[in-house]
Amino acid sequence: MLNVKGVVLSQTPVGEQDRFIDILTAEYGVIEVLVKGAAKITSKTGSATQLFAYSQFSLADKKHGRARILNSVSPIHIFYGLRSSVPAVALASYFSQIIGFSVLPRAGTPELLRLMLNSLHYLSEGTYPTAHIKAVFELRAASLLGFMPDVVMCRTCGTYLPAELSFSVEGGYFCCKDCRPAESMAHWIDMRAASLQAVRHIVLSDFEKIYAFRLGELAQEPLYAFAEAFLQYHIDRHFQTLDFYKVVSGGK
Repeated sequence: MLNVKGVVLSQTPVGEQDRFIDILTAEYGVIEVLVKGAAKITSKTGSATQLFAYSQFSLADKKHGRARILNSVSPIHIFYGLRSSVPAVALASYFSQIIGFSVLPRAGTPELLRLMLNSLHYLSEGTYPTAHIKAVFELRAASLLGFMPDVVMCRTCGTYLPAELSFSVEGGYFCCKDCRPAESMAHWIDMRAASLQAVRHIVLSDFEKIYAFRLGELAQEPLYAFAEAFLQYHIDRHFQTLDFYKVVSGGK
């Protein structure tokens, strides 16, 4: 028997009554679980195995293919506030797909689980704008997956905080305005010092502080553009859930 806490990332119906779910755990990465009788009206597993539920799972040693079979489950936290916001649900689905695609089975992921749970909490409570939560998740997740951008200084001249700069999506480093290369800027994002400071805050701050910053409107857009482009480039995947989020959130 395996007892583990995890958050439900996805659900897939199997036959008329059963369901496969993927759960993100701190110790074992993403685990595929078979929930028998999940679709029954009398099922006692419904709330604890719904999308984005954080629950305590007891998994049998017996497997169905690659999936562990659910023995019992109890909810720890259900993010009820998500139900009142379509953009929040869409963004949570996008986060789930990022993790499901990027995390290897049996890989310990305590920080990614913490990032997911905190993001779900803030989406559920409406603490920050969804675009703010999205950028934080994308950059911190990229860093945890091994793609942390170099935020120390201009790659060429060593300036710590240039007033104007360009960030390389491909290279993950920045150059100040006077040093940026003359070739095509297709994979570079122009930004000012405030946006750079926000990138630094997200990837370097203690975990409990990563969401707690403010940006003026002009500094927000370069941050949001860089966070999205940087993550997608380095994991080499585009997600349809991101397209849906942009539709329901007005493109933000």
